[in-house]
Amino acid sequence: MNFMPIPCTQIQETMTRMRYFEGWDKDLLVRLAVGSKQISLGKKEKLVAKGDRLEALYVVISGQIRLFIPLSNGAERVISLAERGDAFGEPCLIEEEPCPYDVVAGKDSHLIAIDPQIYRRELRQSPFMTEHTLNLMSRRMLQTMRDIEICAQPSSLQRVAHYLIQLRPVDEAQEFEFRLPALKRDIAAKLGLSQETFSRVLAFMAKQCFIRVSGSQVRVDDWSRMLSLAAAGCQTEVPGKN
Repeated sequence: MNFMPIPCTQIQETMTRMRYFEGWDKDLLVRLAVGSKQISLGKKEKLVAKGDRLEALYVVISGQIRLFIPLSNGAERVISLAERGDAFGEPCLIEEEPCPYDVVAGKDSHLIAIDPQIYRRELRQSPFMTEHTLNLMSRRMLQTMRDIEICAQPSSLQRVAHYLIQLRPVDEAQEFEFRLPALKRDIAAKLGLSQETFSRVLAFMAKQCFIRVSGSQVRVDDWSRMLSLAAAGCQTEVPGKN
């Protein structure tokens, strides 16, 4: 991890262009920028280990940060993939609790690290910041509940079907197309599957004409049929090992 000597005025300017800080008062950003640092991480470099105390609120400027729980069998359960404009660490800083996941760069990344004491002080004093944080954490909690529901599905086929349904663009028709939002390895880890199983299920769904796949591009030709698959799941596993 490298700390980059960036003036706080430049950090403040970077904040104004980031989704996380959209609509925030300029004076609030000025106060948050004081003591903030910009850091860089190389691909696969670890920022935080599970059980460590977070040293900052981290906001991603560029790259991708993987938040995951390391499992006893050496596998990972991906919690979230933080990309440009995303932040992580608010609950740990608010509750002053150890981090419950590992934090590793999925790509070469740059982040803003906001001083935790300044963050907590401003959170106590700013109703806008409090409301923003509450809304953000509520959305994350709902997404976590949806992820738990997916992982509770009895077959790998149903897990993948439910996941693809979540990716349907709003107000799309029966036919729609989208790009997988992450590497297959990370999606599989989020679903509690191996990468091989995830790829095999996609191939099976394509062979059965549920979807068409070209690299990371996926096309669903029949929405109602996909919903039926997620609900019924044909209750059997795609041949192979989870």
